[in-house]
Amino acid sequence: MPNVRRQMAAEAPGAEVPSVSAPTKGTPDEALELIFAPLKSGDGFRHYDLGAPGFGKTVAMRWVIASALERQLVDVVLTHDIKLAEPEFPDGALFVDVQAAAGADAQHLVFRGDVRSDIECPAEDVALLGKRLAQQENLTVLLNIGEFDNCLSDGGRGWTAPTVRWFSAQGRALRACLTGTAQQPKRVPDEVWDHASTIALHHLDERSANYLGNTMMLDPDLVAVLPKLAQFEFVVRQQGREWNHRVYRVAPPGL
Repeated sequence: MPNVRRQMAAEAPGAEVPSVSAPTKGTPDEALELIFAPLKSGDGFRHYDLGAPGFGKTVAMRWVIASALERQLVDVVLTHDIKLAEPEFPDGALFVDVQAAAGADAQHLVFRGDVRSDIECPAEDVALLGKRLAQQENLTVLLNIGEFDNCLSDGGRGWTAPTVRWFSAQGRALRACLTGTAQQPKRVPDEVWDHASTIALHHLDERSANYLGNTMMLDPDLVAVLPKLAQFEFVVRQQGREWNHRVYRVAPPGL
């Protein structure tokens, strides 16, 4: 209802539009409670970080993964990390592909491919491994996609990794979890946003923020805040709930 009232006020001749409500600072632990909430009811969580390059999406995702492992909420993390020449998730055990990781004894496995040797590691291969571990080994698996664009068609609206889609839509019934980052909201299928339990929204320019606001029907206050977010700051959109008007910050030590 508050969104409807604001729109009616804007359309009324001579009416004053209510001012944007200033957000308050939240703590990292409060953000984690929102992100991990589905696990309390037996479901896997689906959490994504969206924002412009350089504003802390990967830093925040490393923090989510480390927190899930530290709190023993997941048994194993599988990360698809092929975007850059250097790994973005160096804390895990690095492998060129799924076959190379056979028999590995690690909680966080990071799959990189090898551009120098023309070894590709499709996201679908990593997702299939995660699905098998969830279904056959009864493990709580977290599949982490370093960049959703690597799972999508050239147009950005279709899937080239159907098992990643399974994690998004069906995996939660087996406590299978999915995380990932994206830079452009237009290049992510709407179903990803529809199935997300939480989305961390980092800095976006006004055009991208307005597009996202219209696509997801976000609170206008939230949309107005996105272009103002500094590096390492983010807000959390929780599925089916109004925005809590809090801004969180997670940065590397010393920053």
